[in-house]
Amino acid sequence: MKRSEKLPFGRAIIDRRTGLPVGPIAPIYEEDWPYKRISDSEVLWRYMDLFKFKDLMESSTLYFARPDKFKDPFEGRLHPGGDNNRSKSEDAFRDIYKIMGNQSEYSETHRNVVFILCWHRNTREIRRMWDAYTGSPESVAVTTSGKALRGLASRKLIMWPVKYTPLDRQRTRFDHSSLFFYKPSEYAFEREFRLLRQPCDGEVFCFDDANDEYRRVQICLRKIVHRVILHPEADGKTMDAVLDLMFRHLKGVPLMRSSLDVRRSAIKTSG
Repeated sequence: MKRSEKLPFGRAIIDRRTGLPVGPIAPIYEEDWPYKRISDSEVLWRYMDLFKFKDLMESSTLYFARPDKFKDPFEGRLHPGGDNNRSKSEDAFRDIYKIMGNQSEYSETHRNVVFILCWHRNTREIRRMWDAYTGSPESVAVTTSGKALRGLASRKLIMWPVKYTPLDRQRTRFDHSSLFFYKPSEYAFEREFRLLRQPCDGEVFCFDDANDEYRRVQICLRKIVHRVILHPEADGKTMDAVLDLMFRHLKGVPLMRSSLDVRRSAIKTSG
């Protein structure tokens, strides 16, 4: 099935030899479809500790992590209720093709061979995101836009907002990657926009090797990083370290104090 933010007519099992459906087209219901497009102008945030910002600056790469290493145990999985409380789209598809079981074995394998990068959708800075994704005031947030990230789409990347659903509602696997665009409702504050790197042809995986728990995607820093914001409690030493990194790698991009910082004095720019 071609992936689109527009609701498809339906889905079917396709014969790879002919490219034709082997049976009737099963309907897809709008409330089940996970893919929704964001606007080019939407602001996206990434909160990070200073050592991660340093890595971003010095490597000019985005770091994609393997989802089986995430804290959320339901990443890329069906829900723990098995076949209970399936979506209308899934019921229709299974009824037409007489499919049994929950296909969880395939999901487990796929969790080891894709890599994910997460951004936060918002027009403003959120304290809860600082607390969730940074370990100390030695940290920053960077912003980008939907348009800037879509410029990376030619590099085997899939990108969509995450769909938040209760754990007692079954997730629908419309294609090989759709399960990675669901998260439990309790994470809804994250308002996540997710980039997923697919396996490349001939790519080799070593699941027990720590060096194989991530992939990097090369970027032009100035095209992706539009602003850098200091942690609300960042001290002068942290500010100087960030300014130094930006002077060497990101001249011309503004460094700003947090909107949550009571010390809202101006900061000189990096170039």
